[in-house]
Amino acid sequence: MLKIHFINVGKGNCTVIDFPSGNLTVIDTDNSRNSDENDLTDPVEFIKAKFPNRAIFRLIITHPDMDHLSGMEEIDDNFSVINFWDTEHNKKLSDEDLDNAPYYEKEDWKTYQKYRKSESDPKCLFLYRNGTGDYWNSDGIKILSPSRSLVNMANDSGEYNHLSYVLSINYNGYKILLGGDATKAAWNEIFESVPKDDLKVDLFLAPHHGSTYNVNKEVFKHIDPDNIVVSVIKKVDYDYDYYSSLANNKVLSTKHYGTISFHINDNGKVEHIYVEKNADK
Repeated sequence: MLKIHFINVGKGNCTVIDFPSGNLTVIDTDNSRNSDENDLTDPVEFIKAKFPNRAIFRLIITHPDMDHLSGMEEIDDNFSVINFWDTEHNKKLSDEDLDNAPYYEKEDWKTYQKYRKSESDPKCLFLYRNGTGDYWNSDGIKILSPSRSLVNMANDSGEYNHLSYVLSINYNGYKILLGGDATKAAWNEIFESVPKDDLKVDLFLAPHHGSTYNVNKEVFKHIDPDNIVVSVIKKVDYDYDYYSSLANNKVLSTKHYGTISFHINDNGKVEHIYVEKNADK
């Protein structure tokens, strides 16, 4: 059974996947607001409780925004990390930048920089669409984005959402699409570059916390998902009407449902959907 957990971290993202192969995978992390929102979940505490004494086979940071990498120091302190996926971006943050940023910690950015230079435990991998290697094939992971051209666009413009990882996972015919913070421009390039069958999925993590600015309707109509998950904090709106019209079944947001978990059986069917709390939306 494949188990995918969308952690209620508030503003940021954290997705934890327990593959049947045993390759525990963490995609993004954010513990920056746990002390201010009592009902949020600390991803490190979640992983320690759910997967005691397990190594993280792959830690993937979709793009270098602090709400997708806060808590990396704690991950480094508590887990063995085998592989680290990142992108060849040129973003820099100074201590002063982080001193002036509420919620975020300098040590998380420093740990991130350490991982970017690491050659083992973890081994840093800069991966792209149509790249080579078997680091993801065994778990049915396909990189839809970024391409090298999107990384160049992000580095030239300083808009690092352009280079966000977009990942497709196929488990026995059940397909999941994780949108990161990919921009409309990135979705256009994905649409022009990948087979349309790669876009049609059962479960879709909405990009950039459901923001209207990252909705590409011409591309998303091909996704045709049963369920959509939105990782978003309370008091921040997402494009509820649009995503409700896109989902064949239901939209589940972390701000209303808390942590959301899907269990997919070996027949490629949803065995269970678990939510932390009941909600009307």
